[in-house]
Amino acid sequence: MNRIETPFLIDVSIPSFEYYINSLAKTGKKNYKYTLKNNKDLTYSIINYDENIVNFFMKLWEEQLIRGEKKKWGFSSDYITYLNQKGVINLFAAYNSDSTILSLHFIEKYNEYVYCHPPLYDKNTSNKRYIAKYMWFNLIKYYIEHPESHWVDFGAGNRGTWKDLVINRKDYTKKMAYKWLYVPEHIKENPEKELDYVVEINQEGKKLKLQ
Repeated sequence: MNRIETPFLIDVSIPSFEYYINSLAKTGKKNYKYTLKNNKDLTYSIINYDENIVNFFMKLWEEQLIRGEKKKWGFSSDYITYLNQKGVINLFAAYNSDSTILSLHFIEKYNEYVYCHPPLYDKNTSNKRYIAKYMWFNLIKYYIEHPESHWVDFGAGNRGTWKDLVINRKDYTKKMAYKWLYVPEHIKENPEKELDYVVEINQEGKKLKLQ
């Protein structure tokens, strides 16, 4: 049975990553500079799929507090492996000179549309790096520089269309405040110009479409 969810969209079909950074509000630009300064020792890249690494980081994430409580995944690492076997998983990592992975990020790619799960990392050792922001900025950069993709979706649950979400964004600041950091300033200032995108989810995967 098909279901509909709300996307949280970043348009990556733009001229360059520099163009994207320049489109952000001052806070976004400042945070990007901070991630560069504090993660100069790391390398970011897409890596070959490894179920053991995915399982390790998913279990680590469940052991940590997320907004004051521990969260359980709604699926196992076996499901991510299944998606990888279908050819829709891209796996990204940030690692140091010893090849130790500090953060892992798996996403689902469906043609021009990319659906993102959260970047995973040890909060006790990596939080001060702003490593989650480092991963998000680099993910956006990767897809801007690989123009087969058009949209990166951070996910927004069930809050109507993308246009509804942007218009009512002040109602959704508590749980997704960090996500608005990555949205260009002109979109937040002119939400009525956005389109009524939704995500349709079925057995074949996820598809972005206009409602």
